[in-house]
Parts: sequence; C-alpha cells; structure tokens
Amino acid sequence: MPLLAAGCLCLGIVIISIPAFAEKPFKTAHRFIESGQATEARRSLESELRMRPNNLAARYNLAILLEDIGHHHQAQELYKKNLIIGRHLPSLINLASSLDRAGKAKQAVLLLKKATRQFRSEATPWYLLAEQAEKRGNKTEAAQMFRKAIKTDPLNGFAYLHYADFQSRHEMHDRGIKHAAKALQLLPGCAPCWRTCGDILERAGKHEHALNAYQRSLAIAPTISTRQQLVTTLRTLGHNKRANEIQRGLDAHRKHQIKD
Repeated sequence: MPLLAAGCLCLGIVIISIPAFAEKPFKTAHRFIESGQATEARRSLESELRMRPNNLAARYNLAILLEDIGHHHQAQELYKKNLIIGRHLPSLINLASSLDRAGKAKQAVLLLKKATRQFRSEATPWYLLAEQAEKRGNKTEAAQMFRKAIKTDPLNGFAYLHYADFQSRHEMHDRGIKHAAKALQLLPGCAPCWRTCGDILERAGKHEHALNAYQRSLAIAPTISTRQQLVTTLRTLGHNKRANEIQRGLDAHRKHQIKD
C-alpha cells in the first residue's frame, strides 16, 4: 500500500507552531495534547478560535483532534474554513486525504491539482497525486508524478521515499534502492523512513542492509511492528537465537497488554 503522506501531513495530533506572542488558549491546548488530554485540548482550541478566528494553526489542530475522534465532516469544514481565510498547505493536504478516505477521490484529486498551482515549490501535492494515479492502476502516470515531485523540491526527502517505495513494490529499475538512500540522507532522524527503507531492502533481497535499517529505526523510535520485522529478517539470515530472544520479549509484551 502507498505510504501515508505524511511527512507533511501525518494525521496524528501534531501542533503547528506559531509565533512566541501566541495567547494562552493555544499554548494550553499544546500542553493538553502533549499529555493526551484531547477533550481539554479541544476546548482550549475552540476558545482560541473564539478570540482569534483567523488563527489557522489552531483551527488545523482542532480539525485533527476532531478527526481523531471520528468527526470527519466537522474536521473537513474546518480545513475548508482555513482555505477560505488563507493559503494553508497542511489544511489542504489533510482535507484531500480526508475526502479520499470518504470515497471522494475525484474531489481529492482536484484539490491536489489546485495545490500544485498554489504551492509551486512543494513536492507533497505531486506525490499524493502519484498515489492517486497508482490507485487507479495507472503506473506510468504515477511514476511521472513522483518524478515531478522530486523535480519540484529536490530537498524533500519524503518525495524520494514515496517514489522509492513505489518502485520497490512494482519491481521497477533498482527497486527503489537509490531513491531510498537519498531519502535517508535528507531524513536521517526519521524512524518510519528507516523502517520503509528496510522494507525496500528486504524486498530486494538485501537482508543484511535491511537489518541495519530496522535497527536504525528502532534506535530512533522503537515500535512493536518494526521489532517484529526485525525478527523476520534475523530468521532469514539464520540468526535464530537472537530472533527467538526478541520474539519472547514481544510475546511477553503482548500477553501483558491482554491482561491489562
């Protein structure tokens, strides 16, 4: 499956920073989000917008919170409001993603095409359009869009990574290895990027390099799914003792979660 666009756009609770003179409700919302208090964060953001209705960052983060609890239509309306007020790429990208998940792919594509005109130096709309083309089964168009993304912003590591994953899954050219390496040069601290690179190397049969990539990902941000993939790669390489040790730890963790 295509990667979530994310870099820019991950649908998670992500605060967009605003200048240091920001008023208290927005700062309070930030603290609530960091501590996992979504309801209180939502109230603080709503308060912020009553005081400053043109605060695009507050409205964007409120939309993300609403999406997180399943209020997708309300979130879409907030993204749309931001786009009426000003040019805000994160809102446009998240709106397109939300529309796509709601089965409105044509609307999402039109919005992304609009973004390529409004944000001429941004790669994200192009690689999201590439993923839409791939969904439609048009690999040729998808490849063109990915190349356009890289040409538009040669320093966008996610553009290289998305194209690398596409090449890998479709066994094209060098199976994405060159573009994956470029992505990691630009995004050396990105744990999901190392994980994706590991998957690309694994598909290409470069298991030792894949193992290193998974280990780098875990060193930055340990996740259960990456540890599980590490176990699979270790077994492929014949390192069964180490694989078994890690697997026992994973099984114990899952058993503990079930009890809780």
